[in-house]
Amino acid sequence: MKSIAVVVEEGHNPDWSLGHVVTLYRQSPMRIHLVNVRQPLPSYVTRFIPRQEVRAYHQENGLKAMQAIMKRLDDLGIAHRDHVLVGNKAETILEFAREYACSEIIVAKRSEGLLAELGLGSVASQLRHLLGADASCKVAEVG
Repeated sequence: MKSIAVVVEEGHNPDWSLGHVVTLYRQSPMRIHLVNVRQPLPSYVTRFIPRQEVRAYHQENGLKAMQAIMKRLDDLGIAHRDHVLVGNKAETILEFAREYACSEIIVAKRSEGLLAELGLGSVASQLRHLLGADASCKVAEVG
């Protein structure tokens, strides 16, 4: 069965990707992986906090960021798996997509100034750069 990774970032409206995901799902049912990547906390903070509490902190905030799209997919009866990861966004997403054999990574199209408009610095452009000539997975910007 085909798998896709839907990158959900903090504060994004679920509508940016929902239509695209639902359309893909209705064309051909697939595994939908919702992915939220958290930035690691600085070592000077984590040095004093048990690892289990740090993991719980990331998990709680990651699920909170994905809550709206999770609810919308549930309401539509579309199954999904939810993943909260910690690390560099682009590298972590790509590693996840390869591990779960995702044929597509869906990210929000964001306008963050001139560099993003030129395709420099966005998560999507970083993913494309890391993928290089690897045609097993494509990056789709929607929104």
